[in-house]
Parts: sequence; structure tokens; C-alpha cells
Amino acid sequence: MPVLGVCSIFMYPKSLLRAIKYAAEMGFRHINIFAFPPHFKEDSDRFVEKVREVLFEYGLDCSLKIQGYTINPAATNPNLRRKSIEEIEYWLSVAEKIGCSSVIIRAGMFFYSERVFKARAYQTMIESLRPIIERAHSAGIKMFAENYPYPFDVTILPTDIIKLSRALKQRIYLALNIAHLYDVYKARKLNLDAELKAAKPYIQMVYFSEYMNPWDYPHKLNGENFRNYTEFMLSILKKLKRTIGTILIVGFSPEDIENAKKFLMSNEII
Repeated sequence: MPVLGVCSIFMYPKSLLRAIKYAAEMGFRHINIFAFPPHFKEDSDRFVEKVREVLFEYGLDCSLKIQGYTINPAATNPNLRRKSIEEIEYWLSVAEKIGCSSVIIRAGMFFYSERVFKARAYQTMIESLRPIIERAHSAGIKMFAENYPYPFDVTILPTDIIKLSRALKQRIYLALNIAHLYDVYKARKLNLDAELKAAKPYIQMVYFSEYMNPWDYPHKLNGENFRNYTEFMLSILKKLKRTIGTILIVGFSPEDIENAKKFLMSNEII
């Protein structure tokens, strides 16, 4: 049976401490921390200590979601790549301090210059990420890459994680964002069963949301479009149910979270 968790964005931009307490009161056993100020006060050592204390007090496991909007470990620009790696390393150190069991990253993006030098850019990305993955493993932290639906992303399809993991020569897992996968599924003729079968050993975490794009301005589908989307979500969850370690609910209010939780329970996912 998967562990049910919640993404702390449901309380964004209010204090992460309130999100942890609220998540525990709602019966969650895991919180996925959206690591971005002002939700997470990255400049305060005392705040980091307080987060650890509150997690321990309420008995919650945690994962750390590093924002992927401004970092790119695959960048051909050396300054951007260096800054990106430094930010990932910083948040990995925070994850170590607060006792997170896993960290989720955006593996990399290939824009024009990266596509021109694609082979070299990919290898540079691997060389940049490998020490981070090794450090995480040494600390007992699992590293996950999230899938994105955009053509410039490194991990778009579930099977992209296999190539990435083999190149790193270290296991990196996939935090499968179902909404992102649905975008890809609609856009191309995707053999979903084959993708999931091949990538299943790497998929131990799933982002679930009733919103189509949970990381942008929230909007829900309606009518037949929503039915198609929910059927897709359920088919994914049922195929992966026995191997998923954690299901993370993404919503933008406590009401969103409760509704999604009821949906999962009514369909016997949890």
C-alpha cells in the first residue's frame, strides 16, 4: 500500500511549519516540501532546525522538491551550470539537515545551444550530476528526477529515466507527474503500457493532482475532458499501485487536498 503524502504548496506562500502541522492533522505521513522562499526561509539556519524539530514532533517523513525554473545542470553556459549545481548541492545539504528521505530535481533542459552540442551537453550534465547523486546515496537520500512535458526537457517520457540512470552509473528514480505525462500522452502516439512496464522499477513516487498543470496557475478541466483525465490518472495509479512507494497530492488549498484524498480512497487507490 503506498504512503500518502501531500505537497506543501497547498499552504504556499504561508509558513512551511504550518503546512507540516496541517498535513499531520489531516492524517498524512509524508510531506513533499516545495523549497522556495518565502515558503521556505532558505537564509535561516534556525528555521531549518525548526523544520526538523516539527517534522520529528509530528512523525512525518519528508522529501524536498527543488524548484526547476531557474536552474539547468545541462546548460552550456558555464556560469548558469555552476550556479545550478551549487543550488542543488545547497538544497541537498538542507535535506540532510532536516532528515528528508529523498530529493526531487529537474534533471536538465536542452535549449538551442544545448541542442546544437547535444552529445557534449548531455555528457556535461552527467558529469555535473554524478557527484551529487553519489553524495545523496552516501547520505541515504534517494534522488528523483521529475518528468516534464516540454520538448526541451531531458526527462519527458518515463523511459528517459532509464537512460539517465545508466549514464550516471547510479540509480536515480522517477517522480512521475501524472498531469505532465497526460500532456505528452495527448500530444504524441505514446505506447503507455510499454513505457510504464520498462520504467516501473524506477517509479517509486507519483505526483497526483486534479489540476492539469499543478505547478502553474491552477485550473481544472471540466466535463468530458475532466473525465478523460481522471480515467487516465486512475489507469496509471492502478498499473503502478503495487510498486509506488509514495503518492503525493498536489493542490492549492486544504479543500483541494481533502477532495483529492477522497477521490483516491473512493477508487480504492489507498
